[in-house]
Amino acid sequence: MISYKHEPFVDFTNEENKKAYQEALQTVEGYLGQDYPLYIGAEKVTTDEKIVSYNPADKQEVIGRVSKANRDLAEKAMQEAVTAFESWKK
Repeated sequence: MISYKHEPFVDFTNEENKKAYQEALQTVEGYLGQDYPLYIGAEKVTTDEKIVSYNPADKQEVIGRVSKANRDLAEKAMQEAVTAFESWKK
């Protein structure tokens, strides 16, 4: 087992580090508010009902909306997982 180690601190007075951080934030902001499907096996499943995730620091900001599974979709996902388990359990 690899022992736990903190990531090194980043020096944001270094312009290159600051620029990389700002670019990364812009990339992430581009994903905010999107709808995300369920993945059941190899199939993408989109439902009308969604689970909305909000930014805990700003309850008005939507992080994303994920399709919500019903009982039948949850059962299908479980069956897909059981099938997939056969190939990777070893």
